[in-house]
Amino acid sequence: MANPVVKWAGGKRQLLPIIKSKLPEEFNTYYEPFLGGGALLFDLSPERAIINDFNSQLINVYEVIKDNRSGLIEALNELQEAYNGIPESIKSDFYLEKRNAFNQYIQQNRLSLESAALFIFLNKTGFNGLYRVNSSGMFNVPSAHKKQIKLYDNDNLFEVSRILNRCEIFNMDFEKVLIGAKENDFVFFDSPYYDTFDTYQAGGFTIDDHKRLADVFNTLTNKGVKCMLTNNDCIFIKELYKDYNVEVIDVKRMINCKGNARTGKEVIITNY
Repeated sequence: MANPVVKWAGGKRQLLPIIKSKLPEEFNTYYEPFLGGGALLFDLSPERAIINDFNSQLINVYEVIKDNRSGLIEALNELQEAYNGIPESIKSDFYLEKRNAFNQYIQQNRLSLESAALFIFLNKTGFNGLYRVNSSGMFNVPSAHKKQIKLYDNDNLFEVSRILNRCEIFNMDFEKVLIGAKENDFVFFDSPYYDTFDTYQAGGFTIDDHKRLADVFNTLTNKGVKCMLTNNDCIFIKELYKDYNVEVIDVKRMINCKGNARTGKEVIITNY
């Protein structure tokens, strides 16, 4: 069991007790096509998992943790010591310098140990741990003006690496990664929220994508695959999944910059 390495919008860490109470009693392969921060994956630590996210830089972080944890720790230590060791008056400039460096990796579509370290640095040092991009796909989250930072926990990173070494990791469309799902496998859809959190990936997740996701959910159900899906509580989502078990729950959205918008309702949908 481990904790997420990055903070992620819509992350399910606060809902783990509820989600775990609704899991199937048993299943074969664990699938998570919208991994994000991976709170459920790292808590469950399944023996076999197939994980995916459309964000290539995020998936690169997990690949590096899986294959080169020691190199990542060295790079994170360098960033952490550099940031913590400079005067407070220039910390924001340092942050912007690293943000520009990260955006060069995005612009050139390059993945490396260095871009993984920058991803974690920006996640831990930026405002509210947000991942947000502009219409050009460039990361644009401002600094949180932190005086000191801690980029990782060594024991947790070791456990995360151990879990990821039991996973097949992909960076593709969610539908493609689920083609091989079989009867008695389990799919956890921590899907992009409808009509909210729409700037975390250039292009967003469209209404047609939500409809396509519902079609995939139906197809998997007919194959005997056990599915759970979370989303925000709204008529559109409830109508898409009206033939399934839908439970409304209260949530806190601590990543929202507006204090009065930090509470809301979500749905947990199951086909079993």
